[in-house]
Amino acid sequence: MEGEKRGWLWVYRKARSYHVNGIQAFYRATRFCLTGDTGSFPTHGGFRKSRIRR
Repeated sequence: MEGEKRGWLWVYRKARSYHVNGIQAFYRATRFCLTGDTGSFPTHGGFRKSRIRR
């Protein structure tokens, strides 16, 4: 049930909440839907790295 809530829009909004620009968030959300992993990406203005997985 938890996996159903974590769709494209959830990941997009999560990435945007990490201060990632819209194009990068779009790419990461699409990658998450295809592979189940966003990969590592810079967040919070480049001061941190984050990764979202299933």
